[in-house]
Amino acid sequence: MESSNQNSYVTMTPDQRNFFESNGYLVIKDAVPADVVAELNAAVDEIYERDKQANHLEGNGKLNLRNCLVHHQAFLQLLDCPRSAPFAWQILNWNVQMITSHLIVLPSLEEEPSNEVKNKIGIHRDGGTSAREMQEPHPRIMLKIAYAISDQTDTSSGATVLVPGSNRMNGTPPTDPETGGARGMISMNVKAGDAFVFEQRTWHGIGHNWSGKPRKTIFVGYAYRWVKPMDYIVMPKEIIDQCNPVQKQLLGVVDNALSYYLPQDKDVPLKSLVISDS
Repeated sequence: MESSNQNSYVTMTPDQRNFFESNGYLVIKDAVPADVVAELNAAVDEIYERDKQANHLEGNGKLNLRNCLVHHQAFLQLLDCPRSAPFAWQILNWNVQMITSHLIVLPSLEEEPSNEVKNKIGIHRDGGTSAREMQEPHPRIMLKIAYAISDQTDTSSGATVLVPGSNRMNGTPPTDPETGGARGMISMNVKAGDAFVFEQRTWHGIGHNWSGKPRKTIFVGYAYRWVKPMDYIVMPKEIIDQCNPVQKQLLGVVDNALSYYLPQDKDVPLKSLVISDS
């Protein structure tokens, strides 16, 4: 997938916007073409093997790689992926940048866990300590787009789980007395190449994988430019030099630090793009 042509960016429909506002998430079917999924999958496998050889995996073989964008050339194209990334600046606004890129490879368990274990999922809101520091109800300050690199349609694949509507909720979701999990929690069982966007107020977590195959997902997070990135300070020059103007904005490139708060038009090419579509 080549650097995105701005004219090819998807436009969010009123129905999609209403669904997202009500539920705090939205599935994007076929966000990434099959050939790009294959390219990304090969890159993920390469990184996994590298970190395995270097003993950088977690104890259970899980790969939890933050700022993954700098670890492989293939990941850069997700930054402004035309069928998914535009939801970030259409939901937030044009004054946004990437806040995180996060690769998770969840290996399969050897056997199906008990029901008690299945429902013990550490659901949370994103944004670090901001969820504790902000008054309720929280404002929306960031969102993530999750790209399924492996097929996750099987309910045993360890797909992300989330609680629809919890973006409009104060406090923690209530517990379902029958399951012990969050009431209304659903599993995002999407196929490879699909994506879903969810905001930081939406309670979510990682499922349990006993499918016999690793679950591979790349999360790309976006926030207002006045929110500090979570896993990088400045992107390497060799990456910036490859970027189109929109990508440079999304990687936080500015001439003046004050631009994050008082944006200059030259630093935010998304401004004219979003306004022209509105």
